[in-house]
Amino acid sequence: MNIKLIVGVLLAPVLVGALAGCTQATPTPTPTAVSVDPSRVSPTDLPTPPVVKDSQGDVKDLTLGECATEAGTQKVSGSLTSTLPDTQDFLVTVSWTTASGDVMGRGFAVVQDLAPGKTESFEITADVAPGATQCVKGVEYGTIKR
Repeated sequence: MNIKLIVGVLLAPVLVGALAGCTQATPTPTPTAVSVDPSRVSPTDLPTPPVVKDSQGDVKDLTLGECATEAGTQKVSGSLTSTLPDTQDFLVTVSWTTASGDVMGRGFAVVQDLAPGKTESFEITADVAPGATQCVKGVEYGTIKR
C-alpha cells in the first residue's frame, strides 16, 4: 500500500476535527432597552392645520407679536396684510420647537377672503410641552375649503 494514502487516511479525521474547532457559532445579539427622553419627543396630539390647495408661501405679509416658549397654554397675536393682486385665503401657523426642531406645540389661524391691501388680525393659542425654545412661523395662501 502507498504510504501517502495511509498517511492521508489517518490524518483526514484529525484535520476535520481541527477545522471544526476553529469555527465559531453565530453570536446572538443581546436585546437592549431603548430609553426615550419624553422632553425630546413631539406630543402626539398636535392640531392638524387645514390643507391649502395650490399653496404658496407669503410670510412677508405677516406681523407676529411676542411668542413665549414656556410650557403650558401660550397665545400669540398677529396680523396679516395682503400684498397679493387677488383676494386669497391664508393659513398662518406657529410651531413651538426645540433647538433641534422637534415640535412641542402648534397653533394656526385661518384668514379667508383677504382682499389686496386689507389687514386682518388674529390670535393663535397652543398647548406647549416642555422643551420649546423658539417659535417658527409660516404663512401659506391659496384656497382653503370652508
